[in-house]
Amino acid sequence: MKVSKNELTATLKKAFEALGFQSGDYYDAADMVVWLETHGFDGFDRLQAILTYLNTIGPVHADLVQEDEHHSMLDGKGTSILLCGSEAVDLISAQVIKCSWAALELANCYNRTFILQRLVKAARRNLAFIAYWRQSDYCVKVSIAPGAELPEYQTFTMTGEFDSQSLRIFSGTDMAVIERQFAKELEFGEFLETVSAEDMQACYLDSVEQGIEIDEALWKTLNELVARVLVESTESSRAGAGD
Repeated sequence: MKVSKNELTATLKKAFEALGFQSGDYYDAADMVVWLETHGFDGFDRLQAILTYLNTIGPVHADLVQEDEHHSMLDGKGTSILLCGSEAVDLISAQVIKCSWAALELANCYNRTFILQRLVKAARRNLAFIAYWRQSDYCVKVSIAPGAELPEYQTFTMTGEFDSQSLRIFSGTDMAVIERQFAKELEFGEFLETVSAEDMQACYLDSVEQGIEIDEALWKTLNELVARVLVESTESSRAGAGD
């Protein structure tokens, strides 16, 4: 079945609210899922894989465990980027605005591909980003220049030791600053492939014009979560009716 982007976003917001996400979190999480799905990165498959976890465990947020002028580290405590991605990007963005460049490691986190949407949005503040993480037996590198509408997405072979559940983000006032400050940290293995900006844009335009294809079982699950919020809202209204 197909749904519009607006309908999908509204449904996801309510579904994440039902899972216990706070207001800012469920807006951001919905945007992350929609962005991935409409740009060809299988947002629905990634969401489907974690819905049971989110419904069982409930929201868990990252803790700041280390911070200085140019570096910080967050412990994701096994949670999803849907819950801690905004926190990470906001933190490193604030550091760059103060001192021109910064690095952040988000340890013990999952679903790192969802970070793409947060980086694209943050780049609109005239900030540049490079992020990378281990995906199975290869490395994903994402680069986005200040003001760019779409990232550069590349994969490489693995080199050296790297935690399979960590995300590293580097940011600066421009790409040259990042590459100069973090040359050693940004050494990668053999280039494998890229997802072009043209492919991302074509996928997005098709989604907007033709509607977004979603599995009926997933759509049913999302609407069952939405119904949970509506029931709670109705019960709350009834409880306050005599006030």
